[in-house]
Amino acid sequence: MAERWRKTIKAKALSAKTEERYLATAQRWARWLDEQGLDLEPDDVKAHHVDDFTADIIAATSAANGAHHYRNLRVFFAWLAKREEITKGNPFDKTEAPNVPEKITPLLDDEHHAALLLTCDGKDLQSLRDRAIVLLFIDTGMRVSELNSIQKDAVDLKTKHLVLVGKGQKVRVVRFGNSTGLALARYLKAREKHPLADSPALWLSRLATKPLSIHGIQTMLNRRGKLAGVPGSVHPHRFRHDFSDRWQANGGSEAGLMEIAGWSSTKMPRHYGKAAKTRRALAEHERISPADSLVA
Repeated sequence: MAERWRKTIKAKALSAKTEERYLATAQRWARWLDEQGLDLEPDDVKAHHVDDFTADIIAATSAANGAHHYRNLRVFFAWLAKREEITKGNPFDKTEAPNVPEKITPLLDDEHHAALLLTCDGKDLQSLRDRAIVLLFIDTGMRVSELNSIQKDAVDLKTKHLVLVGKGQKVRVVRFGNSTGLALARYLKAREKHPLADSPALWLSRLATKPLSIHGIQTMLNRRGKLAGVPGSVHPHRFRHDFSDRWQANGGSEAGLMEIAGWSSTKMPRHYGKAAKTRRALAEHERISPADSLVA
């Protein structure tokens, strides 16, 4: 049934990463049933089986991981119900997702950005490429999968627009600023001398055999972060949180942020703006501290 579900996932044109995560949960569910000595048909699954499965994952890993697998398995069971493999009621109707403590992602400030860009201050292809990547993350807050999928012909330096393929193969247009445009222009000029210059992929690796991968982008950012002395791991999602913070702090609209970031739910701007909201509240308290006004 999981293999049949895979075909539905492909038919809906979901991303390869989503397919991988969904199927990983289905496989984990199958292993768990086997470990428990349970040989159940879909109609035999009860709410307590789902709760036990989720609780075991939380005990072995974390609440966040338990919630992740709970959500994925819920999608699988919704598919089973739609295909009438479940006729006695979906067990997820009697369960609740686990509570996950919310974490605040540390934002990158101007000094962090400057330090990161300073590590890419060379004239070689790798430095020019990495500078353009860092500036694009700062300027657009795009997902790493989106940045990795950019095609060379999707970049328009005149209009400062580029075409992205986001989640669910949704296509959108984003804009970049003058500094990012200059960095892209310099990289594209140096790229012309690369053995894979004719490749449709925008980002090329030092190796002459293949374009830069998502893992390569993530590794590069972490390495640059360490060289720059940025505290914590520098990963693409930190830029996404940072972009959302700066957009909202500068009076950008929620609708505009959702369009640029590729979000369809208003929950996402609020989630990504958590750190910004906390920082602004602390700054506001510093200005109007009730105790200070009384003592003064």
